[in-house]
Amino acid sequence: MKKVFLILCTALVFSCSQEETKVIAALSENQMIDALVQVHLLESAAQLNMLDGIRNDSLSLGNYYAGLFQDTPYTLEEFKSSFAFYAENPKVMEVLLDSALTRIQMME
Repeated sequence: MKKVFLILCTALVFSCSQEETKVIAALSENQMIDALVQVHLLESAAQLNMLDGIRNDSLSLGNYYAGLFQDTPYTLEEFKSSFAFYAENPKVMEVLLDSALTRIQMME
């Protein structure tokens, strides 16, 4: 009887354990840097247009994001999930953001 109880308890413990799912980023670090540069440029352009009063259209910034990712091998949703993935590791995210900033500064 004790053996049956022990086997059932062991089976119960192992059946209730959660499997760890390893989440991976949809975008590589290089793709993420490219996307961060494009997003930064888009948001900067929108902000400048709003400050100068040039923005006369009724489209929101969210509508521009869809167009931004049309010509890329990844979608806006993949960018968002990758952003969340990299944001979970601040040291990696800091490197990505620094690389994006360096690329933007080189464009000047």
